[in-house]
Amino acid sequence: MRVLSVPRPGVGWRRQVREPQVVLSLVAAACLLAEAVIAKNVIGVELDFFSQFVPMWIFIAYLVSGLRDRTSEIAFIAVLVLATAAVLALYGF
Repeated sequence: MRVLSVPRPGVGWRRQVREPQVVLSLVAAACLLAEAVIAKNVIGVELDFFSQFVPMWIFIAYLVSGLRDRTSEIAFIAVLVLATAAVLALYGF
C-alpha cells in the first residue's frame, strides 16, 4: 500500500512533481480543462459523458496498467493529448 510522501528538508518541489502519476494527472487535468473550455466557448457544443471525460479514462487506464517507466509515461501523455484533440476535432466537424 502506498503512503503519502511528505516533503523532506532539502528536497525541492520539482523532484516531487517528477513522479509519473503527478505529471500525468496534471496533463489530464489540463486536457480536461482545455476540452471543456474549447467545446463550450469555441465550438459551441455540449459533449456527452464518455467524450467529456476521455482524459480521465486514459489516466485511470494508466493507473490500472501499473506501467511506471519513462517510456510509458511519455506514451500515455501523447495519448492524452491526441485523444483530447481527436474528440474536439470530431465534435468540431
